[in-house]
Amino acid sequence: MATLHDVHTPTLSACSTLPVSQPQPVDGRTIDNTGYCILSLDGGGIRGLSTLYILKSIMEGLNNARKAAGLKSRKPCEIFDLIGGTSTGGLIAIMLGHLEMSVDECIEAYNKMMKRVFEKKKNRSIMGITLKVQARFESEVLKEAISQVIREAGASPNEPFENGRKPKCKVFVCTKTQETNTITHLRNYILPRGSIRNPSILEAALATSAAPTYFTPVEISGSKFVDGAIGANNPAVEVEEEASDIWCEESGQLQPLVKCFISVGTGNPGYRHVSDRSFKYFVETLQKVASETEATNQRWQGRWRKGFNDYRCFRFNVNGLENVGLAEYKEKATIKGVTDTYLEERHTLVQVRRCVENLRMKECTSDRAS
Repeated sequence: MATLHDVHTPTLSACSTLPVSQPQPVDGRTIDNTGYCILSLDGGGIRGLSTLYILKSIMEGLNNARKAAGLKSRKPCEIFDLIGGTSTGGLIAIMLGHLEMSVDECIEAYNKMMKRVFEKKKNRSIMGITLKVQARFESEVLKEAISQVIREAGASPNEPFENGRKPKCKVFVCTKTQETNTITHLRNYILPRGSIRNPSILEAALATSAAPTYFTPVEISGSKFVDGAIGANNPAVEVEEEASDIWCEESGQLQPLVKCFISVGTGNPGYRHVSDRSFKYFVETLQKVASETEATNQRWQGRWRKGFNDYRCFRFNVNGLENVGLAEYKEKATIKGVTDTYLEERHTLVQVRRCVENLRMKECTSDRAS
């Protein structure tokens, strides 16, 4: 079986030969050094491991380049100014951005959490005898598993997500208000116009990961929340709009301010093991998520066409995970193998190298102090 260290990473020599467009300075700032770096993470259940292996490849390539330049290694929270995610992408955003984990630490914690949560089903069918949708897994187990991750990272599960301190990395997660069926953002920072809710770290993590039919809704301040997979499984546009609200609310001119914008997917949803009477309902839901995810990607790439041409925008998404369902923890070796194959493809290698070359020019505040 492949190990975590088998993930292919680009070398500095490969990175240094690739051209990267040089955007013009904006308002006296050099975009290549101080422009904003943004990360968007799709939902996908256990397939979120693929997201982490892709990020591991990027971060190892980046830190190899930094080491060669005499600079210290950095974690994602020190490179990205904003990380947004949906469902398990939201969980990963919290772990990397708010809890300030390295990618390796996140992979280890994510594996333990997914094993604990998905090892045992609560109900075989998602429809009860009353034909109402019921949770297939224990929500209390999810709560305890996430709480353990938060505690082991040195934080308190009940600590406010926005704690009054300036975060090293801004993080928000997408969830859906059950009563109004609208996408809501839960943040570890305050927008210029203010924020309505301030959940705990645990509540934010539960709200973004409470997938309908998998877990029961989460209640925060009298409102019930489920994950935002239907409507924002690919949160790239949500992340774009959030970044505009943070940095250019009046002008809306975000693109000239962005150094690098990365969107990472989890492949297509699988559903081969669902065989009960709710099969049609379940499959239609997953097909809708897949369709919306791709439609969002096309819309986002269309708006950021120049960024893609300038190698400032990147979309990474594995093919070949169609037969891996959201909760199939035992398929983690398949996820690892398929992602490794994807990372070894020529097109992906080139894109990862270009991404690394872009990110390595980012000037961290701590670089100036070291």
